[in-house]
Amino acid sequence: MMGRFGRIVLAVVAAGVWAPQVARGQLTDATILRLMEEHSVPGLALAVVAGDSVTLSGWGVAKVEEGNPVSPDTPFRIASVAKVLVAATVLLEAQAGRADLQAAVEPVVGFPLGGAFPEPVTLHHLLTHTAGFDERLVGYAARSSEEMRPLGEYLSQRMPERGWPAGELTTYSNHGMSLAAYLVERVAGRSFAEVAESALFEPLGMTSTTFLTSGVPIPSSAAQPLDCDEGECTTRPHLYSHAYPAGLAFSTARDMSEFIMGVLASRGGEGGLADLIPERFSHDERIPGMSYGFFNQTYNGRRVLAHAGSASGYWSLLVIVPEDDVGFFFVANGGASRFGRALRDELLVELMGQPSVASFQPRRSEDPASRAAAYELTRYSHRTIERFPQLFHNVIHISAVGDTLLVFAGGSTERFLQVDDSLYRRVNGEALLAFGTRGGEPFLFRSSDVYGAALPAAYERRPWYRTPSFVNEYVSWLLGVPLLLLVFAWPVLAAVDVYLRRRRGKESQGFEASRMGVTLSATLAVAFFMWFGFGFVARSNRLLETGELFYGMPDSLSRLAWIPFAHAALTGVLVLLVPAIWKGRWWGMSRRIVFTLIVGVLLLQVSFLLRWNYLPPLW
Repeated sequence: MMGRFGRIVLAVVAAGVWAPQVARGQLTDATILRLMEEHSVPGLALAVVAGDSVTLSGWGVAKVEEGNPVSPDTPFRIASVAKVLVAATVLLEAQAGRADLQAAVEPVVGFPLGGAFPEPVTLHHLLTHTAGFDERLVGYAARSSEEMRPLGEYLSQRMPERGWPAGELTTYSNHGMSLAAYLVERVAGRSFAEVAESALFEPLGMTSTTFLTSGVPIPSSAAQPLDCDEGECTTRPHLYSHAYPAGLAFSTARDMSEFIMGVLASRGGEGGLADLIPERFSHDERIPGMSYGFFNQTYNGRRVLAHAGSASGYWSLLVIVPEDDVGFFFVANGGASRFGRALRDELLVELMGQPSVASFQPRRSEDPASRAAAYELTRYSHRTIERFPQLFHNVIHISAVGDTLLVFAGGSTERFLQVDDSLYRRVNGEALLAFGTRGGEPFLFRSSDVYGAALPAAYERRPWYRTPSFVNEYVSWLLGVPLLLLVFAWPVLAAVDVYLRRRRGKESQGFEASRMGVTLSATLAVAFFMWFGFGFVARSNRLLETGELFYGMPDSLSRLAWIPFAHAALTGVLVLLVPAIWKGRWWGMSRRIVFTLIVGVLLLQVSFLLRWNYLPPLW
């Protein structure tokens, strides 16, 4: 039975405020509305291109208060689908001779790209996400259009360092794609938004598509970013990214159909939009890789180009199948991420038929148990405080049962069997896993699904002591052990020392100032770590999850940056005092052992702060 939310959406459609201008195929309104209700999607715009046929549709509400219905001309934020438009613009500029895809970008952009790697970064690397840049989220966005920084100023000051050599691994990067746009801006002498409009949007007739630069307002008719639950919708705040080309663009279903037709029409040509289609990079030639701007994936043996987008309150998906001359784009102003894959599958069935899962013959040449481990996505930061929380969000786990690999990712489990050397195929599916090495280290290569688009992703194999479960347990012990020793063990042992001395007729050594000072210093060092752990580490992790740190580090956190230095200084002094304490027999044997253990844990705490970029705190 249709719930309250579904009835609201259906009422808007039934009211006849907007009706599709082109007859739809077999994918009915009922199917769309069912999926929208199941996944709490308030508004949806869809464009389907099949040969010379174009279908434009809209369902649900664009703005809750006004009850505005969605139409093919309703602007939505397309989020990371904008990266495909960046790649298209760069390729058109290259076709015109104003950009070189294989030349180093550093001399053109005018500032150095950090990282101790000799390989230069090129536009080819940037457009395939293989430049090797770290992830950086802190300070990525502004709260308003007016607060956005100029693209060149922001990138020159906040460009992440390179954590990987160029050309070896995909490390999906908002900053990298924006750097490609900035190179175009530098060469053209005007904003990238203006270049995209003249080189791409105007020739294709994309009259309602724009990149938002500083001071440019969101289109007044744009769909609101919404969060809906059980029929109640609340508006979410817009997120204005300083690196605007990577995702701060608005478009319509009608405009995106023009883009799809432009790409399909370019097939067989050379340069420009035609260069979006060929695969340009793969971790393993047997698995899908990257085209310029597009992820590659497969359906019924066909190569599919796709890219998804996600921003606060918006989801989008662009899919093109060049071989079959079809493509589609849809965008929603809210809902669950699972909706993208569900609607994608319905559309692919309508356009290309039911998927046929071909049988395959497993071929075991290795023990699957040798692949069992935790693997971490390479999209992380090597050198900022974001490294620690990223560990808990980017790891998948693989185990083996007999000949089968079990992959635990995103709350689901998938089964794989070996089909070739270091290659596994999903049971009842086309997905593949490939294992390999880079720089002598083991890696897993797989497609990571995001709203229906499969990013060719690389994962580093992690030893047991670098898995989220172990690290979480380890940090608990770093917090708990010195506290237990100081609060419980130390007073008890001190009382026992006093009792034994009196029983033996020996005078108590008393509490000399130096010994009292050492005890207080150890207590203070432990307190510093707990203060920083709960006041900075835990809180910054929460603020990253909520997106608050996207707007920068708040003063309440930055004021705590001195604590790791104070902790390290106290720990260094105590380490130097340990030999003197043992030589001078300051306390009884048991208390000297406990004190040494406390100092040992303090050293481990310093090591933790260094390892996870909290000493000094870098963001």
